[in-house]
This record gives sequence, structure tokens and C-alpha cells, in this order.
Amino acid sequence: MKWHFAASLILISLLALAWAFPQESTSPRDVSSAQMADQIVKKIAPVYPAEARRARIQGTVVLKVEISKSGDVEQIQLVSGHPMLAPAAIDSVKQWKYKPYLLNGEPIDVETRVTVNFTLAGTPPAEGVAGDMPGGIPAGEPGGIIDAPAVAGQAGVPQRVPVSQGVMSGLITSKVPPKYPADAKQQRIQGVVWMKAIIDKEGNVADIQLVSGHALLAPPAMEAVKQWKYRPYLLNGMPIEVETPIQVNFTLVN
Repeated sequence: MKWHFAASLILISLLALAWAFPQESTSPRDVSSAQMADQIVKKIAPVYPAEARRARIQGTVVLKVEISKSGDVEQIQLVSGHPMLAPAAIDSVKQWKYKPYLLNGEPIDVETRVTVNFTLAGTPPAEGVAGDMPGGIPAGEPGGIIDAPAVAGQAGVPQRVPVSQGVMSGLITSKVPPKYPADAKQQRIQGVVWMKAIIDKEGNVADIQLVSGHALLAPPAMEAVKQWKYRPYLLNGMPIEVETPIQVNFTLVN
């Protein structure tokens, strides 16, 4: 009986020790972006994608990043961001280097979030957005502002202006849906086709260029968009030619 009692006491003591000193987790420790920002020793700025710059696309890319004990970026996962900006942000952050994060004096793997802001020179960042380039990219460097050409004899009056997809979507009066290619359906191919379009003063699609998209999906997307019709975009009350990005989604219904 005494032996059982002693064994019970030993078991209780061992359980208490296990509770007091739990085994170290092998998963990365979650550390705030502000803390990890202080650990950066090498920070590569992203190159502003030329197509995004010409289309005047700006925005924020948020990444979930896993950093090793040595301070190297091991894994990156996209959380949010424009598809034309995200690859450039990922490519740059892959090259960042951090000081090892110490816990009780020992380096550990950590997980954090990194925010990369793409802001064209001369454009203030959105209110309340704190990013890695709050002042924008200086003119002359990758991502610098491109001035619109002026009409001959009318200094300061642009011949064509870049307008966001969101603004132009509100001006659409006739939108022809694309035909889903039979080959793409059979192969269960889905995806997004990005185009750059020029809309003339009358609201017609005057020119269209492919930016990205699957080879089977791009032709019907471009064919459909060519037939779209917009209300004229007005600048100071006068219709003007615009350049805008257009996105067409191809999604199969299960």
C-alpha cells in the first residue's frame, strides 16, 4: 500500500514538472511586423513593374514571411495585393536579411508579416497606410512617375490620361462577356487575363494589349473587350482619351 502511495507521489511530481517545463514547440514563433522591422540588416527595394507603372497601378502587398534562426527568409506566402505588384514584392523580400531573433538568448525561427507599398512619385500614400516606402519612389528611379504627353500648342493639357480600372468600370455602358473556349473547359483551365486598353474620346476601345493570361483564355478575352462601350471620360468637362487596365476572369462552375 505504501509502495502504491509513493509511486503516486512520484507520478504527480513528474506531471507537475512537465507542466512547468513544457517541450519547446517546433513551429515558428509569431512576431509582430514592428518588432521584425528593427531586426532588418539588408532590405532590397522592389522594382516597380513597368506595366503597373504605365497603368498607374499603386497599392499595398502584404506577405506572410517565415525567417530562419540565421535571419534568412525561408518561405513567403502572399496574403493580399494586386497581381501586377505581388511578384515584384515577393522577389525583393526573398533577398532581405534579418538579425537572428533571440528567445532566452537562443535564436529561433519566426513568422511575421511584411507590408510593401507601391506608390508612384508625386502621389501621396493612402491615409492611414504605413509602409516601407511611405514617400513614394523618387522620379527617375524604377517606379518614378511618367508624365502624360501634352497636345501640341496646348501646354499642360494631356493627350491621354491613365485611369484606374475601378473608375472606368463605372463608365461601362455595354459589356460583352467572353466566350469560354471549349478546349479550356475540357482541360479545366481557369484564370485571369489582364489587358491594357486605350479608350478614345467617344468611349470606344481603340486599342488593346495583352499584359498576362493563359494562351487559351487571352484571345476570347481580348475579342470581348474590343466590343465594350464606355461613356466618355471627362477632364475639366471635356472628353479625353484614357489608358486603363482591364481584368477578365474565367471561372468554371462545378
